[in-house]
Amino acid sequence: MNKTNYWIWHFGDFEIFHTMQVQLRREEQGYHRPPFWKIHTPYASVKFRKQINSSGGYMICHINGSGHIAVDSIRHCENTHIELTPGEHTVEVLVSNYGGIPAVFIESDVCPSNESWTCNHFAGEFEPVSYNEYFDSVYKNPEIFSFEYKRMYPLGKENYNDGILYDFGKEIFGFLNISGVDENQEIKVFYGESREEALDTDYSYISDRISGEKDYQLRQRAFRYVYLKGLPIKAQISADFEYLPLCNKGSFKCNNPLFNKLYDVAKETFHLNCREAYLDGIKRDRWIWSGDAYQSARINRYLFADKEIDQRTLIGLIGRMPIEQHINTIIDYSLLWIIMLYEHYITYGDKDFLKRIFSMADELLNFCETRINNDGFIEGIGDDWTFIDWTKMDKCGAVCAEQMLLIQTYTAMAYFSRELGVGNSDELYYKSEELKAKVNKYYWNEEKGAFIDSYTSGKNNITRHANIFAIMYDIATEEQVERILENVLLNDSVEKITTPYFEGYELDVLAKLGVFSKVEDMLRSYWGGMLELGAQTIWEEFDPTMQGIRHYAMYGGKYEKSLCHAWGATPIYLFGRYYIGAYPTSPGYETFTVKPNIGGLAEFCGTAPINDAIVTVEWNEKHLSVIATKAGGTLVWKNNNYSLVPNKTLVIEL
Repeated sequence: MNKTNYWIWHFGDFEIFHTMQVQLRREEQGYHRPPFWKIHTPYASVKFRKQINSSGGYMICHINGSGHIAVDSIRHCENTHIELTPGEHTVEVLVSNYGGIPAVFIESDVCPSNESWTCNHFAGEFEPVSYNEYFDSVYKNPEIFSFEYKRMYPLGKENYNDGILYDFGKEIFGFLNISGVDENQEIKVFYGESREEALDTDYSYISDRISGEKDYQLRQRAFRYVYLKGLPIKAQISADFEYLPLCNKGSFKCNNPLFNKLYDVAKETFHLNCREAYLDGIKRDRWIWSGDAYQSARINRYLFADKEIDQRTLIGLIGRMPIEQHINTIIDYSLLWIIMLYEHYITYGDKDFLKRIFSMADELLNFCETRINNDGFIEGIGDDWTFIDWTKMDKCGAVCAEQMLLIQTYTAMAYFSRELGVGNSDELYYKSEELKAKVNKYYWNEEKGAFIDSYTSGKNNITRHANIFAIMYDIATEEQVERILENVLLNDSVEKITTPYFEGYELDVLAKLGVFSKVEDMLRSYWGGMLELGAQTIWEEFDPTMQGIRHYAMYGGKYEKSLCHAWGATPIYLFGRYYIGAYPTSPGYETFTVKPNIGGLAEFCGTAPINDAIVTVEWNEKHLSVIATKAGGTLVWKNNNYSLVPNKTLVIEL
């Protein structure tokens, strides 16, 4: 049994607390903006319990909140040294913490606080507690998330009108420090991801106004530029960059300098948005969106392979039962949450986590099924939002792209049912197949050779989105795939995608179909187009036809577009999944395949995480070499299969 002490809490409380904190911090143009969906909170009161049988010992109970400890129904105050007599004992700790995390830390030589304890929220069955190995000291409060910090100074300084513009050289997220200010002197602070935003004091998205002190540390912001008005010459400026320490397990280098730069920029973009959970962008929303998170999880598995941020995000998004609305109020985001859970399990193989969260997935699917219409399709009602993407799409009635996601959701839930031995996997599989047949009947347009957006309106409108999902999730037949490729994906007359979010999915299916020339063209023109305009991180949206500061506008605001958006880091996923070619064939990479693709490259080398191990692939005109640090791998090259021996390099001469 683990004798290490940890802070322990009810399952979900830690993640829900920190997600709540993140979701409620958004501020824009001087006012606070809470999310427009239900915010979940930790349980206010939790009862912890453990049965012990010992020859004697001691306990000291520390409580995050208020409460007491009872040994055999005899109550004691917290921080009291309790001597245990030999024999059996029932230990209970009752904790309340309104708005925080009810948690317990037990110092003891016989029953320290760890995974051996159980708890409930004064209702329901007792279940195993949760904990995080970082919180192994009474002095590490679980309400304080563990970040690291780096002091940074401006790299540029420019007098402008009656103020000073500071340039930190790259976008950061953290605290701006101002020292040496005359007391009672008012200073106006304008932040910007771009120079133009910081200097546009009427429309700068985020600003501060301070006075009355000599030294300041302002609240956390995202910025590269800071424009200060009223700042005395003697004042000193710095920033404390706040970031999550993550280990780069994935890498990629090739003979194409642009692709190498894209990889590095994508890595910077993604890391900035990996925090308590996956953020969409670090300036504007700083919210946790399920669709953004799904894209982030795909990127994470080929860069950091950090299982914990996946799990924190999944728990934070789903919150507590009962489920009363779609996640983020968006139909597709509810479905993508379940698909994300499925891909998380296939990647990391954490069955204990799956067992603990499965009931929530089941409840979410049940809620989604309350939106099934008379034709058998999922359709929004009331305040439900059909998002899919920022695009011109026929969203009349039941939208085809949502049905594609529901098919994959049923497939995922059928898989969970078989893995855990709960529910009826055959019924779920039947629902998937039945819906697939209905989608072909109602949405497949034989004349256009593609899936239409909606059958309700009669417009027979074609966009890329449903057709991309049909290939992504193996819903389309081989014949349909060929026609979609010709009639949609390679057809410039079909409306183009303008978000890296869905462009990432489009490149995914093009790479899946082996159309690497198109993939690389888009990497050069779309992602490369942002870099040509000076982007140091990937933007939320990019329309090459725009010019000047119009590139920074979105949602009706001059600077509302996020210039550091996690869903833009797709190149990491593409290079790991398709060029290095590593993917699991059973949960947790117990077995896996490495199927490299060279595309139009002359040479490349890179690494991809395979759960808790690494595979390294190097290719040039002379040879292909592959080495994996775990068993279970198969190299596929030119229709031949080769077994990978752990820690032994396999070389194929070309």
